[in-house]
Amino acid sequence: MEALRVEIRAMTASFRYPMFVVAYQPTYKIPPISTIYGLLSAAKGRKVSIYDVSVGYDFTSEGNGVDLERILEYGGEGKNRPVSYLGSNIVQREFLYNCTLNLYLSDLDFRKYLEKPYYSLLLGRQSDLAKIKKIEEVKLIPKKNVEINNTIIPFDGEVAGQVVSLPSDYTDEAERKPLEVRTYCIVETSQPIKNGYYDSELSKGVYLHEFNDKSKK
Repeated sequence: MEALRVEIRAMTASFRYPMFVVAYQPTYKIPPISTIYGLLSAAKGRKVSIYDVSVGYDFTSEGNGVDLERILEYGGEGKNRPVSYLGSNIVQREFLYNCTLNLYLSDLDFRKYLEKPYYSLLLGRQSDLAKIKKIEEVKLIPKKNVEINNTIIPFDGEVAGQVVSLPSDYTDEAERKPLEVRTYCIVETSQPIKNGYYDSELSKGVYLHEFNDKSKK
Protein backbone atom coordinates (compact mmCIF):
# COMPACT_ATOMS: atom_id res chain seq x y z
CA MET A 1 0.00 0.00 0.00
CA GLU A 2 1.08 3.58 -0.64
CA ALA A 3 1.71 5.66 2.50
CA LEU A 4 3.35 8.80 3.77
CA ARG A 5 6.41 8.42 5.97
CA VAL A 6 7.02 11.46 8.14
CA GLU A 7 10.10 12.04 10.27
CA ILE A 8 9.39 14.31 13.24
CA ARG A 9 12.00 15.54 15.72
CA ALA A 10 11.67 17.19 19.13
CA MET A 11 14.22 18.29 21.71
CA THR A 12 11.91 17.11 24.51
CA ALA A 13 8.75 15.03 24.79
CA SER A 14 6.51 13.90 27.63
CA PHE A 15 3.51 11.58 27.68
CA ARG A 16 2.05 11.77 31.17
CA TYR A 17 0.44 8.81 32.86
CA PRO A 18 -3.26 9.78 33.21
CA MET A 19 -3.43 8.29 36.73
CA PHE A 20 -0.66 10.51 38.16
CA VAL A 21 -1.72 14.06 38.94
CA VAL A 22 0.50 15.41 41.73
CA ALA A 23 3.98 15.01 43.21
CA TYR A 24 5.64 12.98 40.44
CA GLN A 25 4.56 12.70 36.80
CA PRO A 26 6.31 9.88 34.88
CA THR A 27 6.20 9.62 31.11
CA TYR A 28 5.45 6.73 28.79
CA LYS A 29 8.48 5.90 26.66
CA ILE A 30 6.26 5.71 23.56
CA PRO A 31 3.50 8.24 22.69
CA PRO A 32 -0.07 6.94 23.07
CA ILE A 33 -2.15 6.67 19.92
CA SER A 34 -4.27 9.64 21.08
CA THR A 35 -1.14 11.84 21.04
CA ILE A 36 -0.60 10.96 17.38
CA TYR A 37 -4.13 11.94 16.41
CA GLY A 38 -3.80 15.12 18.47
CA LEU A 39 -0.67 16.01 16.48
CA LEU A 40 -2.50 15.34 13.20
CA SER A 41 -5.43 17.50 14.35
CA ALA A 42 -3.01 20.34 15.10
CA ALA A 43 -1.49 20.03 11.63
CA LYS A 44 -4.88 20.06 9.89
CA GLY A 45 -6.37 22.76 12.11
CA ARG A 46 -9.45 20.72 12.98
CA LYS A 47 -10.35 17.39 14.49
CA VAL A 48 -8.81 14.30 12.85
CA SER A 49 -10.70 11.19 13.95
CA ILE A 50 -9.25 7.72 14.33
CA TYR A 51 -11.62 6.77 11.49
CA ASP A 52 -10.23 9.40 9.10
CA VAL A 53 -6.74 7.99 8.57
CA SER A 54 -4.80 4.88 9.59
CA VAL A 55 -1.46 5.43 11.32
CA GLY A 56 1.63 3.46 12.22
CA TYR A 57 4.66 4.76 14.08
CA ASP A 58 7.81 4.12 16.04
CA PHE A 59 9.45 6.46 18.54
CA THR A 60 12.94 6.71 19.99
CA SER A 61 14.72 9.07 22.37
CA GLU A 62 18.30 9.39 23.55
CA GLY A 63 17.44 9.42 27.26
CA ASN A 64 15.25 10.87 29.96
CA GLY A 65 15.46 13.32 32.82
CA VAL A 66 13.35 14.87 35.57
CA ASP A 67 12.47 18.54 35.77
CA LEU A 68 10.71 20.66 38.38
CA GLU A 69 7.49 22.19 37.17
CA ARG A 70 5.17 24.72 38.75
CA ILE A 71 1.48 23.90 38.31
CA LEU A 72 -1.71 25.76 39.19
CA GLU A 73 -4.32 23.77 41.07
CA TYR A 74 -8.10 24.18 40.85
CA GLY A 75 -10.88 22.35 42.63
CA GLY A 76 -13.62 22.61 45.21
CA GLU A 77 -16.38 22.34 42.65
CA GLY A 78 -19.65 20.78 43.65
CA LYS A 79 -23.36 21.39 43.65
CA ASN A 80 -23.91 25.15 43.31
CA ARG A 81 -20.18 25.72 43.78
CA PRO A 82 -17.93 26.85 40.91
CA VAL A 83 -14.35 25.70 40.45
CA SER A 84 -12.00 27.79 42.56
CA TYR A 85 -8.26 28.47 42.42
CA LEU A 86 -6.46 26.53 45.17
CA GLY A 87 -2.93 27.81 44.64
CA SER A 88 0.29 26.63 43.02
CA ASN A 89 2.43 23.56 43.61
CA ILE A 90 5.75 22.10 42.49
CA VAL A 91 5.88 18.65 40.88
CA GLN A 92 8.61 16.49 39.38
CA ARG A 93 8.00 15.79 35.71
CA GLU A 94 9.88 13.16 33.77
CA PHE A 95 10.71 13.99 30.15
CA LEU A 96 12.45 12.41 27.17
CA TYR A 97 15.06 14.25 25.09
CA ASN A 98 16.37 14.22 21.51
CA CYS A 99 13.30 12.41 20.24
CA THR A 100 12.45 11.02 16.81
CA LEU A 101 8.97 9.98 15.69
CA ASN A 102 8.65 8.04 12.43
CA LEU A 103 5.01 8.30 11.42
CA TYR A 104 3.21 6.40 8.64
CA LEU A 105 -0.12 7.67 7.26
CA SER A 106 -2.50 5.89 4.90
CA ASP A 107 -3.79 9.19 3.44
CA LEU A 108 -1.32 10.71 0.96
CA ASP A 109 -3.36 13.94 0.83
CA PHE A 110 -2.34 14.65 4.42
CA ARG A 111 0.99 15.89 3.09
CA LYS A 112 -0.37 19.39 2.51
CA TYR A 113 -1.29 19.76 6.18
CA LEU A 114 2.08 18.54 7.40
CA GLU A 115 4.00 20.82 5.07
CA LYS A 116 2.15 23.84 6.47
CA PRO A 117 0.77 22.94 9.92
CA TYR A 118 -2.14 25.08 11.09
CA TYR A 119 -1.09 24.95 14.76
CA SER A 120 2.21 24.22 16.48
CA LEU A 121 3.08 20.53 16.59
CA LEU A 122 3.68 19.11 20.07
CA LEU A 123 4.90 15.83 21.51
CA GLY A 124 3.30 16.25 24.91
CA ARG A 125 3.20 19.57 26.71
CA GLN A 126 3.14 23.05 25.15
CA SER A 127 6.89 23.26 25.72
CA ASP A 128 7.54 20.02 23.78
CA LEU A 129 7.67 21.60 20.34
CA ALA A 130 8.18 19.26 17.40
CA LYS A 131 9.46 19.87 13.88
CA ILE A 132 8.92 17.92 10.69
CA LYS A 133 12.24 16.99 9.11
CA LYS A 134 11.15 14.87 6.15
CA ILE A 135 8.02 13.74 4.30
CA GLU A 136 8.22 10.91 1.77
CA GLU A 137 5.85 8.67 -0.14
CA VAL A 138 6.71 5.01 0.45
CA LYS A 139 5.30 1.60 -0.28
CA LEU A 140 4.42 -0.59 2.69
CA ILE A 141 4.46 -4.30 1.91
CA PRO A 142 2.02 -6.60 3.79
CA LYS A 143 4.09 -9.20 5.64
CA LYS A 144 3.50 -12.00 8.12
CA ASN A 145 5.72 -12.47 11.19
CA VAL A 146 7.23 -9.02 10.73
CA GLU A 147 9.30 -7.57 13.60
CA ILE A 148 8.31 -4.27 15.21
CA ASN A 149 9.97 -2.16 17.89
CA ASN A 150 9.50 1.09 19.85
CA THR A 151 5.78 1.32 19.18
CA ILE A 152 2.32 0.61 20.61
CA ILE A 153 -0.08 -2.10 19.42
CA PRO A 154 -3.42 -3.45 20.67
CA PHE A 155 -2.82 -6.02 23.41
CA ASP A 156 -3.41 -9.60 22.31
CA GLY A 157 -1.36 -11.50 24.90
CA GLU A 158 1.15 -12.68 22.32
CA VAL A 159 3.66 -9.80 22.33
CA ALA A 160 5.78 -8.88 25.34
CA GLY A 161 5.62 -5.34 26.67
CA GLN A 162 4.01 -2.96 29.15
CA VAL A 163 0.23 -3.38 29.15
CA VAL A 164 -1.79 -0.18 29.54
CA SER A 165 -5.40 0.91 29.18
CA LEU A 166 -5.57 4.12 27.14
CA PRO A 167 -8.06 6.15 25.10
CA SER A 168 -7.48 5.90 21.37
CA ASP A 169 -8.91 9.38 20.89
CA TYR A 170 -10.68 12.28 22.64
CA THR A 171 -13.59 14.51 21.78
CA ASP A 172 -12.82 18.08 20.76
CA GLU A 173 -15.02 19.65 23.42
CA ALA A 174 -13.70 22.09 26.02
CA GLU A 175 -13.85 19.28 28.59
CA ARG A 176 -12.42 16.44 26.54
CA LYS A 177 -13.94 12.99 26.90
CA PRO A 178 -12.06 9.77 26.07
CA LEU A 179 -13.11 7.70 23.05
CA GLU A 180 -12.40 4.06 22.24
CA VAL A 181 -10.60 3.13 25.48
CA ARG A 182 -8.63 -0.03 24.73
CA THR A 183 -5.85 -2.17 26.16
CA TYR A 184 -2.53 -1.58 24.44
CA CYS A 185 0.96 -3.07 24.64
CA ILE A 186 4.00 -0.80 24.64
CA VAL A 187 6.68 -2.63 22.65
CA GLU A 188 10.21 -1.46 23.50
CA THR A 189 12.15 -4.48 22.19
CA SER A 190 12.10 -6.20 18.82
CA GLN A 191 9.01 -8.46 18.71
CA PRO A 192 7.37 -10.42 15.85
CA ILE A 193 3.68 -9.94 15.03
CA LYS A 194 1.55 -12.21 12.86
CA ASN A 195 0.39 -9.55 10.41
CA GLY A 196 1.90 -6.19 9.66
CA TYR A 197 3.69 -4.18 7.01
CA TYR A 198 7.31 -3.87 5.97
CA ASP A 199 9.20 -0.71 5.01
CA SER A 200 11.90 -2.10 2.71
CA GLU A 201 13.74 1.24 2.48
CA LEU A 202 14.36 1.34 6.25
CA SER A 203 14.27 -2.46 6.67
CA LYS A 204 11.74 -2.45 9.50
CA GLY A 205 8.25 -3.61 10.32
CA VAL A 206 5.24 -1.35 10.79
CA TYR A 207 1.98 -1.98 12.66
CA LEU A 208 -0.84 0.05 11.13
CA HIS A 209 -3.69 1.10 13.45
CA GLU A 210 -6.91 0.71 11.48
CA PHE A 211 -10.21 1.55 13.22
CA ASN A 212 -13.69 0.56 12.06
CA ASP A 213 -16.49 3.06 12.66
CA LYS A 214 -19.18 0.92 14.30
CA SER A 215 -21.76 3.71 13.89
CA LYS A 216 -21.66 3.25 10.11
CA LYS A 217 -22.47 -0.45 10.23
